[in-house]
Amino acid sequence: MPSYEAELELDGHDDPPSLPKTKIIAQQNLSLFIYSLSNIWYHSDSLKIIFPRPSKSAQHKIKMMCNKSNTTRIVCGWKHKYKSSSTKNSTYAGSSSSNSFTSPSQHGDRSRSSKRRHQANFFAAYILFGILHELFHVIVAKIVAAVRSSSSIKIVEDKSLLSSTSIGKFLSRAAFGRYTPITIPSTTINVDGGMSSEMAASIITHSGWILSLLLAFGMHYLYYARLRSSASATTTTNNNSTTKPASFICLAAALAPTFILAAYIAAVESITSDLMGFVPKMAKNILLLGGGSSAATSPTSSMQLLLHCGNFGIILLNSQWINVDGGQRALSVLEKMVEVTMMRGAQSGGVVTFEPTSSGGGGGGGGKDANPVIRGVRSRVVNAKRTVLSEGVRKKIEKDNCGLMNGGKLKGWNDVEFNATATQGGSGSSAAAKRLVRGFFGHTRFATSSKASMDGTHPHQWSPRQTLTCYGFQSKEGAFLGQNVMRVAPTGQLMGVENFVTHNGDFEFYKIGGKYYDCEAIQDWLVRTLHVPMPATVDSAAIAGMIDLLRVQGCFALSVRYAICFELSGDVDPTDSSVRYPTTMQYEAIGKIFEKALDKMVMEDGIKTLEQVNASTTKRSNLCERVKDELMPLMKGSHPVVSCLDNFVTTDEECGNGNFDQFVKAAVNAFFDNDLLNTVRVFLQNAKGSFGLCVTTSLDAHRQVAMAAKGQTLCIAFYPRKGVICYGSEQAAVKAGLNYETPKGKSNWSSDFKYVDEDAVRFDLDDLGGEIALLDWGYAGDNEPAVSPPNRALPVYKLMGGAVNVITLHQENAMNKSSSLIKRLVTLENNEFIKPLLDDCDDPVLGDIQDIPKICHNIQEDWKDVGLNRMSSWHLMQCIKRRLRGKVDGSIENHAGQIDILVTGCEVSLWLAEQFVSDLQKCFPKLYVKAVSSNKLLGLFGQELSMPTIGFPYSQKGMDLKDPIVLIISHSGGTFAPLACSNLLQSFSSSIFAVCSEWDTQVGKQLRSIYSGVGVRPAEPCSISVVATHQLLTNIFEHICMTILSDPNFRYVTGSIINERDLQTLERLNVDNIKALERIVGVDRKGTVLHDKLLHKEVELRAAGDVWSEHILENAKAYIMTFIYIVVTVTIGYPLISGLADAAGLRDERYYYITRFFDSLIYFWLPQINVMILRIIQGRNKRHRMVGRTVVIGDPCPWVAQSAEAFLSKIFACSYSIAGLNVLSGNPADHLVHRHTHRVVRGSLLVCGRPDGRLTALTTLEASTCLAVNQASSIQSIGGTCESITIGHNKSKLPLSAKAIFLESFRPQFLCEKLLVESEVKSADMSLTATGNLKVTPSAFSEAPKDFREKFATSDKGDSLNASQRLRMLITSGDALNTSQRLKTLITRRGSAQAQATSGNDDGLDSTSHRSSAALIGAYANMEKEARSKASKVGDHNKFDIDAIIEEMIKERKGVDKYRKIFEEIDADGSGELDFDEFVEAYKRINPDVSLSQLEQMFKEADLDGGGTLDFDEFVELAKLPQVEVLGKLSVKNRDDRGLAQVMPSKERYFGEELLKTAPKGTGAFLMSQSQHLVMELYESRIASMQRFVAMTVMFHQMGSRVQNFFPNISFGYLGYRMDRTHSIMRIATTASPVSGADVRDRMVELLLRHKIQKAVTLFSRKYVEWRNVKYGVNRSRGNTPLSEKSE
Repeated sequence: MPSYEAELELDGHDDPPSLPKTKIIAQQNLSLFIYSLSNIWYHSDSLKIIFPRPSKSAQHKIKMMCNKSNTTRIVCGWKHKYKSSSTKNSTYAGSSSSNSFTSPSQHGDRSRSSKRRHQANFFAAYILFGILHELFHVIVAKIVAAVRSSSSIKIVEDKSLLSSTSIGKFLSRAAFGRYTPITIPSTTINVDGGMSSEMAASIITHSGWILSLLLAFGMHYLYYARLRSSASATTTTNNNSTTKPASFICLAAALAPTFILAAYIAAVESITSDLMGFVPKMAKNILLLGGGSSAATSPTSSMQLLLHCGNFGIILLNSQWINVDGGQRALSVLEKMVEVTMMRGAQSGGVVTFEPTSSGGGGGGGGKDANPVIRGVRSRVVNAKRTVLSEGVRKKIEKDNCGLMNGGKLKGWNDVEFNATATQGGSGSSAAAKRLVRGFFGHTRFATSSKASMDGTHPHQWSPRQTLTCYGFQSKEGAFLGQNVMRVAPTGQLMGVENFVTHNGDFEFYKIGGKYYDCEAIQDWLVRTLHVPMPATVDSAAIAGMIDLLRVQGCFALSVRYAICFELSGDVDPTDSSVRYPTTMQYEAIGKIFEKALDKMVMEDGIKTLEQVNASTTKRSNLCERVKDELMPLMKGSHPVVSCLDNFVTTDEECGNGNFDQFVKAAVNAFFDNDLLNTVRVFLQNAKGSFGLCVTTSLDAHRQVAMAAKGQTLCIAFYPRKGVICYGSEQAAVKAGLNYETPKGKSNWSSDFKYVDEDAVRFDLDDLGGEIALLDWGYAGDNEPAVSPPNRALPVYKLMGGAVNVITLHQENAMNKSSSLIKRLVTLENNEFIKPLLDDCDDPVLGDIQDIPKICHNIQEDWKDVGLNRMSSWHLMQCIKRRLRGKVDGSIENHAGQIDILVTGCEVSLWLAEQFVSDLQKCFPKLYVKAVSSNKLLGLFGQELSMPTIGFPYSQKGMDLKDPIVLIISHSGGTFAPLACSNLLQSFSSSIFAVCSEWDTQVGKQLRSIYSGVGVRPAEPCSISVVATHQLLTNIFEHICMTILSDPNFRYVTGSIINERDLQTLERLNVDNIKALERIVGVDRKGTVLHDKLLHKEVELRAAGDVWSEHILENAKAYIMTFIYIVVTVTIGYPLISGLADAAGLRDERYYYITRFFDSLIYFWLPQINVMILRIIQGRNKRHRMVGRTVVIGDPCPWVAQSAEAFLSKIFACSYSIAGLNVLSGNPADHLVHRHTHRVVRGSLLVCGRPDGRLTALTTLEASTCLAVNQASSIQSIGGTCESITIGHNKSKLPLSAKAIFLESFRPQFLCEKLLVESEVKSADMSLTATGNLKVTPSAFSEAPKDFREKFATSDKGDSLNASQRLRMLITSGDALNTSQRLKTLITRRGSAQAQATSGNDDGLDSTSHRSSAALIGAYANMEKEARSKASKVGDHNKFDIDAIIEEMIKERKGVDKYRKIFEEIDADGSGELDFDEFVEAYKRINPDVSLSQLEQMFKEADLDGGGTLDFDEFVELAKLPQVEVLGKLSVKNRDDRGLAQVMPSKERYFGEELLKTAPKGTGAFLMSQSQHLVMELYESRIASMQRFVAMTVMFHQMGSRVQNFFPNISFGYLGYRMDRTHSIMRIATTASPVSGADVRDRMVELLLRHKIQKAVTLFSRKYVEWRNVKYGVNRSRGNTPLSEKSE
């Protein structure tokens, strides 16, 4: 045998370790290694392995290895480079004597010849194994036929396999087409039940890939077994001679690798086709699953099996969505809908669409006069933590529905099935309208009953696709009256039957035989009735199983099953596991008897369409009789076909137990009646739970889809101009059609349908009473709805120019009478109240933050105009007035547990509601206002068994909900609990209002809503939604206050302590707040980014966020640095210390161990070392612990801390663990120290909001907050503590805080600030000369502001004033907040303060000159002490001195006696009442400085009953009021120029300016400032707290953005996540959590009836009391309401 050369390439380095990979392989088993090479590529008696230029040491090592081998003679050599192109020399050094080698050219020719030979062998083997694979299918088919006792399983050609023609076709198909058609009879009746067609098909299909894979494994095993045995048998007798194996062994060894490769490729092809269902495009026309027209007309129904190797949605009526761009824009619409629907929860999602089973003919394989045969393609995705579900769903749809060679276009995008037009098939051709409408029906899931898994992902399907004989149906009009309409022939055809369900809600019970069974019992029953294992444990899968049982129209096999399971269920307990239900094959056999009777009837009576039987009760009865005639002999004769009915159907009529007639009638009626609409109707009638359903089936999807809503919302949008229908559970999702035009723009729709120039509309199903909607767009010219007789009386509404028929069915209508569908439609286009969805942006969180000033400004401006908000607020005010009038006249009694205004919501909405209620209750102490969680209300009143609220003072008996005013706060308008409460509370109240993000929301459609105009914001970290809702509640608060203050009686019954002047001050603060927000976020109210000079506050906040982001990222960066260090040092072999030592020449052995020791320490401490390097470079605190960070958020306003915690935790929800964050919150004025200081460690991050302590009402609150921060920051370890940042308006930094961020307030000063400035100016340390001239040094004067120097030079009072007088005038008339001890600071600060007075900005003041909260407390305390001392003229008494207290009480008593004496002197007639003139005379004696206009207003204020007189008690109450409160009650104008009730903003230069001007002489200024305490608190809760929250969101966004962008930057885009998403992806909690809403409907009806009965009783009682008062002359007056009437 000739010798051959084989080159084994090795690295040519001199060092032996440069050959590690090949050397190790050879050392492990050199003999087997080299022998394997020789057998794989060549068979020869020797092998020469040529190594390119190894070193001498490598040559020696290779020689040693070769000498140790016991294989054939081996020559190892090393080849040097050729010196020239003409002369090629090779030098070899081997372990044996030198040999002559072939030239390289001869070797190349031999290699090319060998390569061609191997290619030919591989191709032959590939064909051989393909034929063997198809032969496996045929052999198994024959075996299955023998097992089924049937010889009807055959090749499609119906010829013997041994004939030459059949063998040729078989070999050609198997070799080149890679398929074999085999026919399986669908009904092979056996006495013992036998094997079903589906089982036979499954066995034949899977046999091919299993046997092919086993063949490949077997050849591989035999090859290596032969290889090992040959190696052991070939032993070396001496160093130069070997024994060769036999020639046939060498041949097998040479061919085996080629054959093994071909066998594996054939096995992989079989797996992709038989197991995964991949269909080669060349065999598409032969695929007849479900059969074609030929199959339908064959006498024996059969199933053809082709074996190969290898709640949102849209309905596309316009074919442009498919045939222009292959459906890409349609998928974009679908992706947008998924993105919006994801707000309801998106742990998984899926979509199902339908396509024809074969191409050509325009009918989807359904035959000339038959409905199309279509199949469902389901695409499902389980979302990962950091992936986007909308993108994942689209990719899965494209993978499953787009061909590999279609460029991403949907399959069939240019096929006739989806593009049939009127020009095809000639004029009037029925094929012209046989175009299939593509629909995508999907669902995103938030798991409630199981884990998020693929099994639990929608759409759900219980029974897999099965091929059954079905009859087609159409509309009544199409069957009898239609012209150019395809009439469906009354014959059966083989059709694939499969049902899909998407469900949002809970399926809890179903009624069978008059009894309810829970979901678990139903699931077990479905397994036994359908004979299909439970596909998933979720309740929605059970709904799919119920649809399998109920949707039976057109199929007698399914109708028989329906009759047994439901109509005869009274005699069988569904929970009895011993009951054996018939199999599908047995149902088919019985169905054949019904089919035979129907076919005979059609032939004998000349029936042209099944509608003739369907609409006639006589013909139905005739069919029943025919069936009985066929079936009764079999029943009486105990025929095997009907033996399965023995447990269900009886024929013993004499005993009265026979139900045979009932069985036949039920099956026939179900065959005609149980269409898609009736199926959903029957299901909802018997099911209990909450349902948002979309049901599609392969029998109806060519023209119909059914949707239902009961306890869950569902909306359908129709776009006539675009030819698309969108539906979804999320109301905003259906607006996706507004954002996209058709692929051809606004042009008319080719000739698919008539173009209609109508606006898009939306139809909202009645989820309260339960409603079903059937959409029918027709087929094959039949444009009327195909509905069975039980539902034909329902009204039909034609939309989109008649292109689609809509039929609605109300399940229950107890609450209100349903109106026409046309009146319920909501216009989507050209509607100013409908906002389109926002365009996609890279950073939705940033977009939300930057929109805050614009949205808040728009809310304020909208409130001034006459719009929907003002109309809703007007109705709200009318309800409040009606409620207060009842309290005034005594019809509503005040008692414990009473609720006048109930505010409810969930999470952030509830926190804002609690603050709103707190402010409202503080202003009106006698008004009973409560904020209660919607879940608690739902648990108390919406459950059949009330859920107790442990830890909260709420109970059914303790809450008096008699017609309260209800305010439901839900930004999305779709959160489950508030939405359920909006229905539930209608039983208690008729005055329910909603606060939402926009007018078009789920809760807003049934209630009067007050909306913020924010629109849909999909980002889960809530910023703009929180701020906008808070802003809107501020406007509502002002409007409520204005309403109550407008009537003295209302003020009296509510105990009002707020006045109109406070409201004007609050409104001024509200207006000025916009400018402060602009500076915080860096964008103005128009959406324009501010100039760089105005961005310093945003820059400061983001800089703080950058520092904290570095804290979070330090571990990740240190990890990368550690990785780089280890890789570099290990690769080059020189760690840091060892490398330095080597470079320094310390190569002695004694230094070796020392350097290695220090290097090991570096490796051990390397992460910590890198962290410390980062901190030093970045200038961050070096004492922080090197662990994960914790952020604690504190603010004295609870809603700020809670909302900021939710915002930050969601920002980092998807962050990687190495950059994770723990977020906590607390109230620094309450429990922050107690809850979190024990957790303080070095490096903890604390951000705390500080109230504006410059105001007297907030000084102590700021002091408490600062104390909490100092206490947390004082806990130290190794000199390190937590890093704290304070955010507030008072420019005084805490000594222990790391940073203080001061916000600009842009507001005028309050009176207390003004008085503090004047007080300090008077006590300033000024050096005056004896002549009274002020000594002002040139340096101090030159440093004063320019405007101050100009005023100093020329005074408005004239030149007669000297410098000292001018300076005093300027100083005492300014508006500065604080003073310093020296003149230089005073002058500098005065000018800045004056600049602030004109601009409203206090940012220019030097922070070092501002007092801390503790200093302010001392200053204000001294001023209060001085003011009280002057007012009382008692002196400096200890307020806790008992003598002083007794003296004060005696004075109060003497004052009352004095008032009585005055009152009696003025009341000359002794009537006990004073008119206005008498009141003026009396009050002038008490306080002569009050003007007449003020007294007039005071009289009106005190005259509560409006009688024009005051009694003594009213006079005393007014006389005892402090003068400050009297002045505060003086009227101010609260109407604008148009006469609209409007809170007008204050125009004062400082708050309290008008108060000082109108104050009577002797009124203390500082005591007067205390009248502003309430509005100061409102400023803190409504304005300042909002600014702090927005500042926190800006800072936290910067933190999250830096961390989010870090990972894609270091991983080239591979790693990453979106901070606007969380893992749960539940922006809106639309699923019952934690309280179920299953009983809301029933409880609502019950409570409504109770309310109506109670209302009737109250009406009768009231009329009786009125009659009695008239009869007996009882005079009613305030305070004398009869007891019986009060009890009402």
